[in-house]
Amino acid sequence: MARSVQEILAPEVIIEIVSRIALPGTTLSQIFGWQVGAGPTRGLTTPLDDQPGNEPQGNFRDWPGRSGEYDIFDHTRRIAGARVPGTASSRIAPQKVGKVQFTLPRAAEIVELSDEDIHNRRPIGGPTSQLDRGGVRYIEAQTRYIAERFANLIEFQTAAMIRGTYTFDQVGDELRHRFTGGETEISYQIPSGNKDRLDMLGGGAILSASWATAGTDIPANLFDINAAFVELTGQGLAHMVVTSKQWNNIVNNTKVHTQGGSANIVFESITRRSAGEFSAVLRSIPWLTIHVVDYGLEVWDGSSETFTKLIGDNYAAFFPEPDSSWCEYIRGGEYVTEGPNGVRDFRSGYYPYAWPLHDPSGWALANVFNGMPSLPVPKAMAYGEVEF
Repeated sequence: MARSVQEILAPEVIIEIVSRIALPGTTLSQIFGWQVGAGPTRGLTTPLDDQPGNEPQGNFRDWPGRSGEYDIFDHTRRIAGARVPGTASSRIAPQKVGKVQFTLPRAAEIVELSDEDIHNRRPIGGPTSQLDRGGVRYIEAQTRYIAERFANLIEFQTAAMIRGTYTFDQVGDELRHRFTGGETEISYQIPSGNKDRLDMLGGGAILSASWATAGTDIPANLFDINAAFVELTGQGLAHMVVTSKQWNNIVNNTKVHTQGGSANIVFESITRRSAGEFSAVLRSIPWLTIHVVDYGLEVWDGSSETFTKLIGDNYAAFFPEPDSSWCEYIRGGEYVTEGPNGVRDFRSGYYPYAWPLHDPSGWALANVFNGMPSLPVPKAMAYGEVEF
């Protein structure tokens, strides 16, 4: 049964369309489990109520506003002290609790669709002799287009967390996102030892030789990074993200070939996930998933929007299996009124909705979003320069 324009533009239907989007450039946010459509977008009558249906789902934290703070509470490796029998118990100081303050960036965009345009179009990609009845294909295409923009925002934010900084410039009412060099900077507090050549434990750089050299012991580097993560966070290395430039260095590496037990095929498996990404597992290191991504986004560089790869060609990102113990996505919220005479409700995260326009008649397709990734355990992320 054909749906009417009103049914297509209902919030639940729009979200249903958005959740089916499979973009080639959302690998990073998918690894962490917080891509568009991954978690429920719901209205909360009382944002702070801990009631059934409002519990966090997935790797998200829902926040009732736009500003707040989260805690950092580290685990310990210290051993409980022993006492001589018959003596009083030792007094120890409480574990310190760190706090990180945040203000969530807000994105809000509206596309106005004229009824004159909607109802007098042929189907997109269809024959010129037919009308797109009710503008169904056109409306769904516009819905996907604006959802892609928000999906790209989340992907950019994820890459910024991996790199360690998220900055932006304010131009009028617009915030233009950047990785570095912006007027306002959000630092994820990744230690300096977890960047560049990765002196993660203070005993010298793990990445002491370039991966562009075939004789560099890449497997030893990866085992050392794993050991460093275990010492720093209690969690081992599980994921590495590189571009195809470094993937070629890896598969041509002498040590990878030798330890893989074959002079020809060094990987255990390789899967094409999308046009811009594939994942692989090496025979010599079966516990590590390697993600190869070559896509990028148009990122503001201070003067113009320039195509920028999310992972630098000469870099690699390393991190444990994502879970809320060390990373999560904070989704803020705001009250939304669906149209001039619509219902006012509190919405968290990404929320698209629409309302009718008059004189001339049409529809406003609106999208609001409040959120950004958080990194409560900064030592669980490393972004190293592997070719130099």
